[in-house]
Amino acid sequence: MASDPTPGFEVGPQLESGSTVRAPPVWAFLTGPYALFLVFLLIVPLANVALFSIHRYSPTRVALPELTFDNYRKIADLYYLRLFARTLRLGLITTLICALLGYPLAYWLARTRPRLQAVGLFLLIMPLMVSAVIRVFGWIVILGRKGLVNEALAALGLEPVRLLYTDTAVVIGLVNVFLPFMALPLMVAIERIPSNLEEAAQNLGANWHQMFRRIILPLSLPGLISGSLLVYSISISAFVTPALMGNSRERMAAQQIYDEVLVSFNWPSASSLALTLVLLTLALAFSALYVTRRAGRLERGR
Repeated sequence: MASDPTPGFEVGPQLESGSTVRAPPVWAFLTGPYALFLVFLLIVPLANVALFSIHRYSPTRVALPELTFDNYRKIADLYYLRLFARTLRLGLITTLICALLGYPLAYWLARTRPRLQAVGLFLLIMPLMVSAVIRVFGWIVILGRKGLVNEALAALGLEPVRLLYTDTAVVIGLVNVFLPFMALPLMVAIERIPSNLEEAAQNLGANWHQMFRRIILPLSLPGLISGSLLVYSISISAFVTPALMGNSRERMAAQQIYDEVLVSFNWPSASSLALTLVLLTLALAFSALYVTRRAGRLERGR
């Protein structure tokens, strides 16, 4: 008679040849739904956009079956170069301001007491529960010609300033919306830094700026990179805030894509602009990750 299998070990079903059938790995069941989600709701639509981008525009049929790269050649025109330059510039300014404001906030959230941390996280995340349109109209009330800022300047005897419908207003609105996306990754990264390192630095005579430059900043760099990628990628694709708070003659890429899709119905041109914006975002993301990984290798090699 065949001996019983050893207790504690499972034997797979036997084939006639004596080999066992391996069960599918657990990771396949765990990642399968997300993979299907990516395929049908991201990859397939993106491939459709890429296909539209190489078709010729038709005023009556939206797109003709003729293949062409004219939609990408026109991006080299001065108007579109300025459009993308302005989009990338405002995204960079928004990211830098979010980093400057996010570090002190993240450090306080990471080092404060649990009760205060819960209150701070609630106040940080609460604006995300409000519609972006409502937040923008709130800033219009504050920054308008008769808004709170100019009324305060008038009360002080100063001349009113033009804030609304400028790049400054757009940056203020974007920072207000996307600051949590910078502060939360930074908070998680700072929480992982042992507090005894800061105490040791202070005992050795380091001031706060030296401690931040030599301890907090290098050790929280992964959180900074993650937050910067999040803020930059979603700020350069923002639509509502630039449309309502910016100058109608100076627009960002998302506004141009919106007009070409729903106003002129030039779907091939809009697809080429959207795909170019996606490729720029991916290139910047991979460049940032490569630089971070290379810096980590150099740091470990010292």
